[in-house]
Amino acid sequence: MSEFDNPEIFKSILETLPTGIYLVDRNRKILFWNAGAETISGYLRQDVVGRFLREHLLATGDEVNDADSDPSDPLSLAFRDGKSSTADVSILRKEGYRVPIVLRTVPVRNARGSIIGAAECFEKNISASDGTRRRSAAASLECLDGVTGIPARTFMELQLREQLTVFAERHAPFGVVLMQIDQLDQFRATRGPGVVPTILRVVAHSIENSLRPTDLVGCWSENQFLAVLTECKESEVERVANRIRKMIGQSEVEWWGDKFSVTAAFGGAGSRPDDTLELLVERAEKSLIESISAGGNRVTVGA
Repeated sequence: MSEFDNPEIFKSILETLPTGIYLVDRNRKILFWNAGAETISGYLRQDVVGRFLREHLLATGDEVNDADSDPSDPLSLAFRDGKSSTADVSILRKEGYRVPIVLRTVPVRNARGSIIGAAECFEKNISASDGTRRRSAAASLECLDGVTGIPARTFMELQLREQLTVFAERHAPFGVVLMQIDQLDQFRATRGPGVVPTILRVVAHSIENSLRPTDLVGCWSENQFLAVLTECKESEVERVANRIRKMIGQSEVEWWGDKFSVTAAFGGAGSRPDDTLELLVERAEKSLIESISAGGNRVTVGA
């Protein structure tokens, strides 16, 4: 008898793989959660095993999945049709922000061929990138914001000037998105000033995880963030901003045992000939003011 005939060996391998792997039964209760799933999500085994948390953790589009009413949900396909599938979704980190992942789902059958559950594996959808390199550069220049850990305004101004130079020399378009958290003063008044750093960190990570590896986000003021979108025309800025808006809305802020969501208003602008930093940001600010005036949680570009 080979040592590999022992099923515990395979279980041990699954438990230690860096790829996130978990099993659910037909009732969608999580039965297994490996080390990779812990690392990517921040949730430990004891947080999720035995619970019906999958639909809360995963999201696509504007809303967190309602799997029971969504025939295209990967588990629905596995249970109903016995089909494997791959989907681009996001998973809720324990800290409250969302991380884009590639989710692969396969049905699990017993010896009689009946489907008894499903296995799902997932990996981050954004690899190590130029964004990571630029954040390291910001850290070396002591230009990281102390609350959020993302680049501070001084570094973002340097990046904007660099992009404007590239645009002038090579005509490579880029866009900017200025974002302001909705009702931050109200959260401060009702929940206390201590909640503000927590909100800022969740929103900052949500924005960062919504961007391509070549893009960059940093702080602009206390409750404002600025994203620089490389090789992005003004006509494409709205689509990117809406993706960020959805990721922020799907995140959660936990404060003294209470969980709540936040939204943000967005103002976008694209690079134009003879632009200066001041002119470009001014157009984004005008667009942001229009979004705020309309009630927030919306995107305006080129106002």
